[in-house]
Amino acid sequence: MTYPRLRKPLSFGVLGCATAALVPLGCPAKILHPAQPDDRPRVPDATAERLRECVEEYGGDLPRGYYTFDYTVKVDEEGGVVDVASKGVPHADLAGCTRIALRGMTVPEELLGLRKLRLSASPAPANGQTLAERGLVGHPGVLVAVAVALADLIIEAAPIVVVIAASVEIGKGDIAEAARKRPKPNLNRCLDAAAGGGALWEDLCNAFTNTGDRKGCWSKAEVSEQEKRNWCFNRFGK
Repeated sequence: MTYPRLRKPLSFGVLGCATAALVPLGCPAKILHPAQPDDRPRVPDATAERLRECVEEYGGDLPRGYYTFDYTVKVDEEGGVVDVASKGVPHADLAGCTRIALRGMTVPEELLGLRKLRLSASPAPANGQTLAERGLVGHPGVLVAVAVALADLIIEAAPIVVVIAASVEIGKGDIAEAARKRPKPNLNRCLDAAAGGGALWEDLCNAFTNTGDRKGCWSKAEVSEQEKRNWCFNRFGK
């Protein structure tokens, strides 16, 4: 079940600091609020702040203008973020920073509750067993996936405006299966990922099944190799 994203017209003032933009980003980035209310689930405040920081740090490399970046946040049945796909982000560092921010997101409880509601409301097939019952026995989430568009997050960093358009995809079977098949993290793998950085560290973080470990790992995504190594030793022991 997919809930389509509806683009709502945005109404806000002109870029107040645009005249000061002789250097990248003439004023600190700030989150704007559309004139029209948006009743879709919102990006959590902590994640929104991290996304704002990403735009402030890397948005100065973009030409003046208005940008919409699309993201799909793939989540397992327990609410853990498994993967983040981005589209329309022209700057590699900005794309990486925003994906890391969304990977560390705590999925709103209302979205997980929505998926359970969709399962329980599914019609019964001819054999009398409901889709919810079949989905909850042995392989939860294999038969039903729910995708929900979050409210657009609008960030102004004069002379640019960035719209973060994110959707959360919950409980698709191949997502859950991929998460189960990942090799379990250990000290050696953690140290290798610290040395390699980039995709190796991302794969390590995605391999954690515990939400706390996953968030701790992603919090170190942009620190130095030595800081990553210290985290590995603290997590797994010497």
